Amino acid sequence: MRKAYVMGTRDSSGAPGKRYWQQKVDYKIDASLDPQTNQVRGSETITLHNTTPDTLKTVVLRLYQNYFTPRVDRNDYVTDITDGVTVERLSVNSAAIDLRNNKQYDLNDRIAVITPASPILPGATATIETAWRFTVPLVDTTVRGQRMGRYGSYLYQVAQWYPQIAMYDELRGWDTDQYLGNAEFNNQFGSFDVRITAPGGWLLGATGELKNPEEVYSKRTRDRLALAMNVDTTVRVVEANERGAGATAAGSKLTWHFTAPLVNDFAFAVSRDYVFEATHATIPGRGKIPVNVLYLPQHVNYRTNNTAQYGRKALEEHSRFLFPYEFSQGTIADGPETGMEYPMIIFNGSSLGVTVHEFGHQWFPMMVGSNETRYGFMDEGFNGYIDAIAVSRISNTVLARQIGVPGYRRIAGTELEAPMMWIADYAGPGYGVQTYGKAPMALNVLGAVVGDSAVGRALAEYAMAWKYKHPTPYDFFFSMNKSLGKNLDWFWYEWFFTTYTLDQSIESARIVGDQVELSVRDKGDMAMPIIVGIEWTNGNRTVMTYPADVWFTGSRILTAKLPLSGRTIKSITLDPQDRFYDLDRSNNVWNAQ
Repeated sequence: MRKAYVMGTRDSSGAPGKRYWQQKVDYKIDASLDPQTNQVRGSETITLHNTTPDTLKTVVLRLYQNYFTPRVDRNDYVTDITDGVTVERLSVNSAAIDLRNNKQYDLNDRIAVITPASPILPGATATIETAWRFTVPLVDTTVRGQRMGRYGSYLYQVAQWYPQIAMYDELRGWDTDQYLGNAEFNNQFGSFDVRITAPGGWLLGATGELKNPEEVYSKRTRDRLALAMNVDTTVRVVEANERGAGATAAGSKLTWHFTAPLVNDFAFAVSRDYVFEATHATIPGRGKIPVNVLYLPQHVNYRTNNTAQYGRKALEEHSRFLFPYEFSQGTIADGPETGMEYPMIIFNGSSLGVTVHEFGHQWFPMMVGSNETRYGFMDEGFNGYIDAIAVSRISNTVLARQIGVPGYRRIAGTELEAPMMWIADYAGPGYGVQTYGKAPMALNVLGAVVGDSAVGRALAEYAMAWKYKHPTPYDFFFSMNKSLGKNLDWFWYEWFFTTYTLDQSIESARIVGDQVELSVRDKGDMAMPIIVGIEWTNGNRTVMTYPADVWFTGSRILTAKLPLSGRTIKSITLDPQDRFYDLDRSNNVWNAQ
C-alpha cells in the first residue's frame, strides 16, 4: 500500500488515485455440454489488454477445475473426484505453447504460468487461444455442491469452468494464490461473449444478456417472458407439463448466445427438468429488468415462497441502499449448490434470506471488486450488513443487528479467532466469524458511534467510488473516514487488525442527593463508547452516551454523575441494545433496591 500511495495509484482519501490502473480481459467462449459423458468442452479466445505500466514476461492462468483432482491441497470439501481440466491446446499471439515444456507452461495445481515467446509490452494487447474439456463433478441430491456440480445427467450448475486470466495489480503483480475451496475469488473485469450448446428442450440461464431468444425459446415461452415484463405478478413461463420441446425452439441441440460488456466472471445452469418462472425488477433510474427463476418442480418452495418476488425485491432494495443495479438481468438457478453468486446469476435455495444474500453479492464483489481470498469480509461481511437491512425492509420487520453474534461470542478473544485482516484462506475454524460475521457486527457498532444512517451513506459512497475497480481494506477504511468526517483509525485497528474484546461493567452506582454517581470499568481491550440506559420507576427510559475517547488517556474507570431531576431509578443497563457485543453482560445491569 505504501508503494501504491507513492505511485499515485491509490489515495489516502480512500479514492482511486490519479494514476490508478487495472487490466481489462475480454473472453470469447464456445462451449458444449454432453450429458452422455457429463463433459463440458470449450474453445476460448482471451484478449488481454496490458493497460499496466509493466512489461509482462509471463501470463498466469487459473484452472479452477483442478480443485477436484485427487492430489491437491484444499481447505474445504469435494463432492466428487475428477481429472480436473484438460488443456488440449494453447497459444499466445498465434505462437503455440508447448504444454509439455515447463519453461513455457508451468502447471502448479490450479495455477499455470505461461511464458510467451515475446513479452507483452505496456499498452499492447495479447491474444490467448485455448481449447479444453472437463467432467462436471457429481453431487448427491442429499448434499450441497461445492460452488457448482451436477445432479446425475439431468441438471448442471457450471462455474469456475473456463481457463481464466489471474488478477494482476500494482500491489502484488500476478496473483498466484491457489484456490483452496473456502475463500473465493479475485477476478479481473472485462467483456464476455459466450455461446453454449446444450440439448434441445433443456432450459438454460447464465451471466449476461441472451442475444438469440428466437433461436432457443419457443414462441409460447417468449410471449410469457414478455408478459412478465408488464405485470407485477410472477408469470409461470414453463410449467412441469410443458417442459421439453414445447419450451424451446426446435432442434436436438440449441446454442445459447450471451454477452456481458463488463463483468468479472461467467457461470450458467442448464437442466432437462427445469420449470421456469419470471418477473421483473424496477431499478431506480434504470427501469425494468428481467428476473428469472429456474428450478426443479419437486422443490416446491420456490413456488410457494414466490422466490421470484424475493429476487425482485432484493435487487430493488439493494439498489436503493447502495447504487442502482447495473446488470441487464438477474437469474436464480436451482441445483446442488444452494448459496453461491456469479454475475447476474445465483445458485441458491428458495428462502428470502439466501436470495437477498446472493443477490447482494452483485454489488460485493460483482460490481465492487475485492480480493476475497485474502479479505473475505469485503464481500461476505459487507454483504451481510446490507442483507439485514434489505430483509428488514422487504419483510417489514425490526432490523436484526445481532446477526453473527452467537458465533462470535463463542470464539471471541480465543486462539480460534483470526483477525479480519488475516488472510481468509488461513483463518481456520473461525473462518465463518472472520469472513461472514464480524464485519457486519463492526458496521453495526460503528452505527452506535457515528449514527446508522451516516454509516449507510458512507458505505454507499465507498461502493460508488470503487465500482468496477479493486479496492483494498485500506481504501475502505480511508474512504469511510473521509465520508464520515472523522479519523476512525482507532476503530478500524481494534475491529479489523486485532481480536480485542469488549467488557464494560458497572462497578458501582449510588444515589447522592438528586443524582446518581455511576462508575463504569473497562475490563476489556477494546475502547468503545459507553451507552447508559436508565429505566425509571414511572416506566420512562433515558439513554446517555459517552464517546470512546473517554478511554484514550488510558483510564480504566469512568465516573459519571447522572441527574435524577426528582425521578426514581428502577435500573441502569450498559449497552442496552447490545450494540457493542459485550462478552460478559452479567455485569452490565444495576438494579435499585
